[in-house]
Amino acid sequence: MRGPEIAGVMSEGFEVEARIEPPEGAPRSWLIPAIAATTAALAVAAALSSLLAGEAAHHSLAALNEAAIFQSQASDQWNFYQAEGIKRHTFEVQRDVARLQADPPHLGLAARQDAEARRYASQQAQIRRDAEALEHRRDAAEALSQRYDVRYEHLGRAVAFFQIGIVVCSVAAIVRLPALWYLGLAGGLAGAVSLLQAISLPLGGGPGG
Repeated sequence: MRGPEIAGVMSEGFEVEARIEPPEGAPRSWLIPAIAATTAALAVAAALSSLLAGEAAHHSLAALNEAAIFQSQASDQWNFYQAEGIKRHTFEVQRDVARLQADPPHLGLAARQDAEARRYASQQAQIRRDAEALEHRRDAAEALSQRYDVRYEHLGRAVAFFQIGIVVCSVAAIVRLPALWYLGLAGGLAGAVSLLQAISLPLGGGPGG
């Protein structure tokens, strides 16, 4: 058989082999594109969750700082309250001593000291209200910080699940095993649940509201 004829027979053989269907257990053509799309979606979700987690941590620290400021201001108000109380008590003692004297000068002095005692008592009442309001704002800031901490925990779990899904999908692409891709989808679903829990968590108003 001449050379050109041999070449023609070999070419026909290659064409026949090319038309042979892949074996039944061979990977499906849709698997790799599906894994690629899943991995891209999980990467975007992980990046979004990480960004939200960073914001939650920032807001938690900011709320804690506000709580510390309100606590300091409330402590100052309570110290002021105690100082005004000492002054009021001093005038009350002097008033009571003056009232022991029956003469008009001492009675007039007692009236003036009683007026001063009443003035300090009124100031104390206002200072107490201010201190309690600051403590209320402190408590609100601490509660807000705790809610942001809970959101951060949910987002941290979401990032972990998404990353696990990405790793499993990467392995599935290497070994061409659909079961691993399904497992990666399960990781992504768990991450999506944690992400939705974090987003739907009610935070309420700020401490200044």
